[in-house]
Amino acid sequence: MDYFHPQRARLTCGSRLIAGLLCSILLVACGRDKEVVVQAKVAERVQAFRIKQWNECRAALLRDAEKRVDSLLLAEAKGLLTDSLTRLKPSKPLQPPALSPIDSLSVRPIFEAPPGN
Repeated sequence: MDYFHPQRARLTCGSRLIAGLLCSILLVACGRDKEVVVQAKVAERVQAFRIKQWNECRAALLRDAEKRVDSLLLAEAKGLLTDSLTRLKPSKPLQPPALSPIDSLSVRPIFEAPPGN
C-alpha cells in the first residue's frame, strides 16, 4: 500500500500556499487600516439604510396623499351633483286668488212665515 499520491501532495501544497497568502493579507488588513475599513463599511450601511428609509417614507407619503386627493375629488363630485339637482328643483307654486261666489245674494228662507204667527 502506497500512501503517497503526487496529485494530493500538489493540492496540499497549493492549499497551504493559498492559506498562507490569505493569512498574510488578513494580518495586513487587520493592522492600521482596520478602523478605516470598518468606518467605510459602517458609512456604506448607514447610507443604504437612509436610502431605504427615504424610499419607504416617500411611498407611504404618496399613498396617504393619493387617498386624500381621491376622497377630496369624490366629495367635490358628490357636492356638485347634489347642488345641480337642487338647483333644478321647481319652486313652490303661488296660491291662486280667492274666487268670489257666483251668487252674491244673501240667504233667505224659501217660504216666509205668514205675518202674525
